Amino acid sequence: MDRDKDEEAQEFMKEIADDLGYTPKAEREQRSRGDNLRSGPGFLIYGGIIILLLIAIGLFFFTGRSEVAKKDFASIQAGLNRLEDKLIRLDGLEERIARLEKQEKKLKQSINKIGKRTLNKQKKSSSSQVKRRYHTVRSGESLYTIANKYGISTDKLCRLNKITPKKPIQPGQKLLVGQ
Repeated sequence: MDRDKDEEAQEFMKEIADDLGYTPKAEREQRSRGDNLRSGPGFLIYGGIIILLLIAIGLFFFTGRSEVAKKDFASIQAGLNRLEDKLIRLDGLEERIARLEKQEKKLKQSINKIGKRTLNKQKKSSSSQVKRRYHTVRSGESLYTIANKYGISTDKLCRLNKITPKKPIQPGQKLLVGQ
């Protein structure tokens, strides 16, 4: 008779576990490999513990103390204790994840600031490094030969020096050839 009650109690606990969505550890680990830890609402776990406690109390008081074996009660209590331990670990994980997300946000902001500073320094240094290059005209040189020597067009040479191609250049004259 006790054996029948034990089996009934185990079946009843399995039904409750199924209703609560409880799955054995091995199955949960397979499912959780692709899932996010924060995807399941925590209130379901708390609700499950409360329901299990109510069922345990109901079994204890309504069926009578003599009918509920101490082993059954001890196994229920052990299961509840394991659930509480897992809840505590989950709460700790959620807090750690929240802290890590805050740190990640701060790191991204720091990286962006450093990147902007570096970019500004590069712009400043590149603008200060631009030097004007001049060419002193020698006898026999033309705008065309000077432009070819420095790899620029005759039009650009004229624009840089604010002259026209028809204006003659003189030996000793300095022409801007790059900036």
